[in-house]
Amino acid sequence: MESQKPKIAMYVKRPFGEKLNASFDFIKENWKQLFKYSTYLMLPICLIQAANFSGLMGSMIDMSAMQSAGRVSDNPFAMLGPTFALNYAGVIFFSCLGALLLTSLIYAMVRLYNEREERLNGIVFSDIKPLLLHNVKRLFIMGVVISFLLIFAIIIIGLLAWLTPFTLLLTFPLLFACMIPLALMSPIYLFEDISMGEAFKKTFRLGFATWGGVFLILIVMGIIASVLQGIVSIPWYVIYIVKMIFAMSDGGEVASSVGLNFAQYLFSILMLYGSYLSAIFSIVGLVYQYGHASEVVDSITVESDIDNFDKF
Repeated sequence: MESQKPKIAMYVKRPFGEKLNASFDFIKENWKQLFKYSTYLMLPICLIQAANFSGLMGSMIDMSAMQSAGRVSDNPFAMLGPTFALNYAGVIFFSCLGALLLTSLIYAMVRLYNEREERLNGIVFSDIKPLLLHNVKRLFIMGVVISFLLIFAIIIIGLLAWLTPFTLLLTFPLLFACMIPLALMSPIYLFEDISMGEAFKKTFRLGFATWGGVFLILIVMGIIASVLQGIVSIPWYVIYIVKMIFAMSDGGEVASSVGLNFAQYLFSILMLYGSYLSAIFSIVGLVYQYGHASEVVDSITVESDIDNFDKF
């Protein structure tokens, strides 16, 4: 039985393969809870986001139909109108909101798994809610700060490139090298009760010390997520191609039919929902990479054993 298996410890030195195994074991052991509460949070977002996404693609198809009919203006994007801009803003907004909620949820569930004697067995949403809200708040603040830092970095890179393009040979590799450790920022800031400044220092300290491991986790889990996303996206791409063919052949009359639009909306929900669930692999993978990095650099379990020695 799953309850008899040893709990998957977070703070453990693991070779790369064992980090993957720990991530997969956690998902396998807790897939019902992960699926249940991810659906609870993400499906409503997908329902709204799919409407924006379908409207966005519908505008693109309509523009293609007008172009095929020879009705082309000097500015093709002006043909899209304000609806396109609103739908585009909606897609971006709900993508950010979905990523925020999903990441906060998974980290809350991992923390409860580590802290509860019964792991995630019998867990209810009231158990998750306090940690979820805590994570949402901290992750939002972290996202805002990192966004401003990235904008600042891009401005600096742009100014240096304006002085001489040869600076890009240094600034782009440097930016890439710094972006990889930032992947550990979320688990560090959400699992540990530290300030933003301390989290940044620890992120780069752990991240650069285990740079290769972080990079490989991002690549491998990203490939797995991409494959799963590709599979659930196939129906949407099929209906999109069908609508595009009709739009180019009959000026958009069949392409704008209620049946095709509804099918595209349903497949958009499936695609977005599957994409969010696929992202769980990357999130969980970074959790155990963080635990590995903490043990390698700071020896968390050794320090904990020393602090609790007097209790034995």
